[in-house]
Amino acid sequence: MLRWVLRLFAALVLLLGAYVGYVLLRYADISVDTLLAQYPQGQILQLTVDGQPLYYQDHGPVQHHAPGQDRRQGETIVLIHSHFFSQQMWDAWAGPLSQQHRVIRYDLTSHGLTGPALDNDYSTERDVALLNGLLQQLGISEAVLVGSSLGGNIAIAYSARYPEKVSALVLQNSGGFRKADSRGGRGQDLPFWADYLLYLLPKAAFDAFLGWMVYDDSQLTDQVKLQFHQAFRRAGNRKAEMQRIRQFQEGGAAPDLQQISAPVLIQWGELNPQLPVAMTALFEQHLTQASRVETLIYPAAGHVLALERPAESLADMLRFLQTMPAETHPTTEP
Repeated sequence: MLRWVLRLFAALVLLLGAYVGYVLLRYADISVDTLLAQYPQGQILQLTVDGQPLYYQDHGPVQHHAPGQDRRQGETIVLIHSHFFSQQMWDAWAGPLSQQHRVIRYDLTSHGLTGPALDNDYSTERDVALLNGLLQQLGISEAVLVGSSLGGNIAIAYSARYPEKVSALVLQNSGGFRKADSRGGRGQDLPFWADYLLYLLPKAAFDAFLGWMVYDDSQLTDQVKLQFHQAFRRAGNRKAEMQRIRQFQEGGAAPDLQQISAPVLIQWGELNPQLPVAMTALFEQHLTQASRVETLIYPAAGHVLALERPAESLADMLRFLQTMPAETHPTTEP
């Protein structure tokens, strides 16, 4: 009997070792150069903010001046992606939006092409500082900020600290408050070995995670799923994601919301599995200084409106901006 138990144990160990070897080879890290090669030349740009390289895209109408002095024209709109996603989540928005507006989208640290934070700082304060440095280097003095989930946390904090630089704020399924059933300590207590968990998961697990975040999965094409997985596989991102989770502070947006004076549009998926739709009332309650607050709820939609309801959510955002007084519209520095 003992012999069979030992044989079974040995077989299980061999199977586990074979699985680990397979996923480590099959889903190895991808270099940033390999990922960049998938984009048309010149589409992805890169600059360094306070020592941190950031990868971004800058699209929109251009007014031509003397050589080397071309300027982007039209309202500037900055798109900040959700946690676990990348600037690619805005693909369905960016094309139509850039016909009339300057559109900036970029990868946060621990995400997409940007990769790990060189200083290992994933705090909201650092995210805000990087966003501010990015916009300063691009000569953008005022913009509309659109933040989805984690991007909403960053947009809220930025709007509170730099009210003169934000002409309007759009929050899509934004973070900022604890869920009623949250127990706290979600990431802070992760053991060291958790850093390696994401390396042991097959692509099917990432596909399932992406599917869980949305309610309407009709837009989750094979290409979208591949992009989602490859963003994780960017060299260093999987370990960096665990570091960001460890440092993430849930809730705490109320004081910042109370300082925001710009008009605010709240867009929310009615069936959001991560952040219940009831949270919209908390945002409305604390946006006491905002010049205007409008809330739109999207039936049969979950956590990622830019994927689930791209055309509808974009049209609603443009309508919201069109009703803003002309003097509040953002500009781009010469």
